[in-house]
Amino acid sequence: MFEDRETYAPLQLFEYDHKPGEYCLMLSDDRMLAVMDVFEANERYGNGYAWADVALQAMRTRAPELEKRLDMDPEAGMFVAFGTDLEALKKLGELLRDAFHDRDTLAELVAKAPYEWD
Repeated sequence: MFEDRETYAPLQLFEYDHKPGEYCLMLSDDRMLAVMDVFEANERYGNGYAWADVALQAMRTRAPELEKRLDMDPEAGMFVAFGTDLEALKKLGELLRDAFHDRDTLAELVAKAPYEWD
């Protein structure tokens, strides 16, 4: 079973134990709090749905090939992207990790993110 809790931190990437070959990239609500102010500065609430919109913006502007290779199922308290394409999820994990740790990049993505989930 695949599990990586460090490379994409604060996101986690793991294989579902009940669905071998299906992977999940997850950001939980307790981790979202650290950058909530970036969302609020752009009049967004930084919950799981807003992170799905950030993921869409990141993919569409930085890696458009990813969007059709994975699915998302966010909730208010959690962002989740999933699928069988581990490489696509790793790339999205890199994009979101980098944005999380670079407030300017995150602010740009939040400001331009679509309202498809949020």
